[in-house]
Amino acid sequence: MLEVYVLVPVRKSMAMNFLGIFTLVLGIMSLVLSCFSFLFAIPMLVLGGIGILLTFYSKKEYEYSYFDGEARFAKVMNKSRRKGLAVYSMDEVVQIAPAGDRSVYKYENDRNMKVKDYTSNVSGTPYYDMIVNKDGALTLIKFEPDEKYLDAVAVKYQQKIIRRG
Repeated sequence: MLEVYVLVPVRKSMAMNFLGIFTLVLGIMSLVLSCFSFLFAIPMLVLGGIGILLTFYSKKEYEYSYFDGEARFAKVMNKSRRKGLAVYSMDEVVQIAPAGDRSVYKYENDRNMKVKDYTSNVSGTPYYDMIVNKDGALTLIKFEPDEKYLDAVAVKYQQKIIRRG
């Protein structure tokens, strides 16, 4: 059986970008001022460290994989650390449909439903909704599968997928 996966980079918010750049600039200014007075060395180390963490170590991606009737979701941090988020059997999946489709409309507007967002947060990017019924609790999962992913799921579970038209 073929395993299919999709890797989606998450866009950082403008506030996070600004905060990272701002702390780096403050760290550099503290570095320059620490040449004149040792009192500025501690803020330089603290602000420089925070700036480096915010700028370089906050890259996040979501990975969706499908293999043999299981949909798996994971988070990849800085292209080095991988954390599994959830594994769902396709028997637990009620529907996979484009966001806003009539078949998932009632689930999208249900305030009591648990929602998990595994999208890139880029405006205008179309995504799909997956409705999962696990242990009697319904969960709405927002994700961005590609056509290869949907084709692999459709081989065995065509009745659970609604494609964009």
